[in-house]
Amino acid sequence: MQCLLATLLCATASLSAQGTREPIIDMHLHAHTLQMYGSTPPSVCTSDQLITFPGVDPRVALTPDRVKTCKAPVRAPATNAALLEEMLQTLRRYNVWAVTTGPLDEVTKWRTAAPDRIIPAIPFDDYEKRAPNEYRELFTQGKFAVFAEISAQYNGLSPADSSLEPYLALAEDLDIPVGIHMGESNPGAPYRGFPNYRARLTNPFLLEEVLIRHPRLRVYVMHYGSPMVDEMIALLYSHPRLYVDIAGNNWGIPRKQFHDHLRRLVEAGHGKRIMFGSDAMVWPAVIKVAIESIATADFLTTEQKRDILYNNAARFLRLSEADIAKHHRP
Repeated sequence: MQCLLATLLCATASLSAQGTREPIIDMHLHAHTLQMYGSTPPSVCTSDQLITFPGVDPRVALTPDRVKTCKAPVRAPATNAALLEEMLQTLRRYNVWAVTTGPLDEVTKWRTAAPDRIIPAIPFDDYEKRAPNEYRELFTQGKFAVFAEISAQYNGLSPADSSLEPYLALAEDLDIPVGIHMGESNPGAPYRGFPNYRARLTNPFLLEEVLIRHPRLRVYVMHYGSPMVDEMIALLYSHPRLYVDIAGNNWGIPRKQFHDHLRRLVEAGHGKRIMFGSDAMVWPAVIKVAIESIATADFLTTEQKRDILYNNAARFLRLSEADIAKHHRP
């Protein structure tokens, strides 16, 4: 069915002959509570409008509305119950299956509410830290399917730091996919809640020794090492098992910048290893903007868009033919 970009329905995803929305896999959703973002979560700017980073005088506080500006910031829902309900409604509206990470109790709560949509994920370096054998047991029990989001960069660590090695070895042994944050954080992150975050740890080359030590490890770089696209292209070229996601960048940075990054990755030949993600956290409305960022990328073919929105993740996650058929069912 021919899409008309004038309508949201058609701008965000193609339709099948039966009129049902094509499925999407979100490799990067968060099961978080509002309280994890302070007493009142800040509003966020989205790339469907002009985003600017105006700079802040050192004499004044770095507040969200000062470090990043736009005309109409997106607000979080008022309660955790409303957040969960709105997020699940959004997933169903856009036919999304989501790798969902957060504290185990919260992920389990979301999965119980929508077992047909939530693919459970937990990190091994944040929230509740456990010994490797505890994660082995949780995985065996089916409590989670993906290790994500690994936040070494927020802790001031390279992904190759020795403290992560037992967990990466476990992931390789059990064939657990691993999603590692490498890229931007909030503007002013070292001064606004993440004192150990360092931009230099974005460098994709820091991941190379991990890939060589663990040749059977399934890894995807969250945020594709943005804005270090050239380095990521080199890493993807040298390590054919590596994938990336485009979460957060597809709504949180200026769209022209994101499209430039995406175009370069695709034109370098890596379009089969780019996976959609939203990084929605406590703002369900950003999922729509993230999907639109792919729909409006006029340099992508229909096939390339479907690869990014679904096919690549289905292959990376090794979904069964039955699961894929279920996702495409009217």
